[in-house]
Amino acid sequence: TITGTPSGAGTTTTNPDTTQTPGVVTPTETLPVAETFKPTAQQALDYMRYVGPSLIGRVLSDEEEAKLTAGAGDAVQPIIETWVKDDGFVEAVKSMLEIRLGSNGKRGAVDFNLPGYIVRHVVKNNLPWSKVVTSDTCYDQSDKAIACDTGAPYTAGVLTTRGFLAGNEGRFNLGRARAMLLTFMCRDYPAEPELQPYIEKTRLKLMFRASNAAEQMVAEVAGGFGNGLACFSCHGQFSNHAQPFVKFDKSGTWISDADGAQSMTGQLGESDRNLMASHFDIPAEAALEKAQWFGADINNLAEGAAVMAKSPSFQACAVQQLIDLGVGLDLGFDTKVKGLAVMGDFLDDIAKSVAMTSPDPTIQELAIATYSDVRVMAATLNGLKR
Repeated sequence: TITGTPSGAGTTTTNPDTTQTPGVVTPTETLPVAETFKPTAQQALDYMRYVGPSLIGRVLSDEEEAKLTAGAGDAVQPIIETWVKDDGFVEAVKSMLEIRLGSNGKRGAVDFNLPGYIVRHVVKNNLPWSKVVTSDTCYDQSDKAIACDTGAPYTAGVLTTRGFLAGNEGRFNLGRARAMLLTFMCRDYPAEPELQPYIEKTRLKLMFRASNAAEQMVAEVAGGFGNGLACFSCHGQFSNHAQPFVKFDKSGTWISDADGAQSMTGQLGESDRNLMASHFDIPAEAALEKAQWFGADINNLAEGAAVMAKSPSFQACAVQQLIDLGVGLDLGFDTKVKGLAVMGDFLDDIAKSVAMTSPDPTIQELAIATYSDVRVMAATLNGLKR
């Protein structure tokens, strides 16, 4: 089940134009959401008129409207297949990720545009969506390959750009870990332990070991980090996700001899030299980038990103992001839609259907399957009726 909102900004995308043609978006009946749903020509028009501006930045053409009028639901997928080749779709996906990653523009020496340039390159060139977190290079404004800017001896797509790292910096590297999990796995902490197993308590600093009031007995725990009585419920997972960021300073620069030690003069969770402290108690372990992501032992951020990119939850999250981009999760997509399975199962179902023929799918393949799914159409139309 999806447990987190997929937006770093905490909002969903809604289409500002639902009245582009008189009489549009006025379904009168409660629509079924079963796989047998067959949209009428008017319903197909209502649906596509709504999603078009979000996906490609324009209203339907006369030719597209004629195809939908003649073909009803059967015309939806062919039109979607042409839309995902449009430059407008490239820019829509780029903007969506920039919002979630908190990266755009320039500040000081940091180019916050680099994450968006990677996303644009992946979408424009029809590359596997996994490349957004596994790309071994960065790109400039003209889409020319350039070295990524952190100075790290490895790359992990948008995760190893100073734009992402500086835009999400914070004590104990919690902001970076949470932005990663929300954006690419659509989870928040605590996540289900089947996805991210908990670390052994004894490996953590005392302040993160408490699961109940009885364990809140030492001064470091009682007054430390403001996590109430159940610090471990989140930090037992946070700790592993934050550790690979331990050598990146506030500006996103990789510092080879960073040790993850708590600063004696800075705030709790800060290390010296504008670095952040580790969750780990043993100094030798706190200085390493090693951790465990989603059930696999990793040596650094690039290995963690590669593990994440192979997870079915990564692809299901992409489907959730696409639904949010195209129609808005505040429409018909409640946790349970009328007659629809739990949303997490629904997203998994679409992602798995794509993975059967494309194990490492492009965002275009996921978008075609998502927006042409009759359950998505029906839930959207139901939402527009509200």
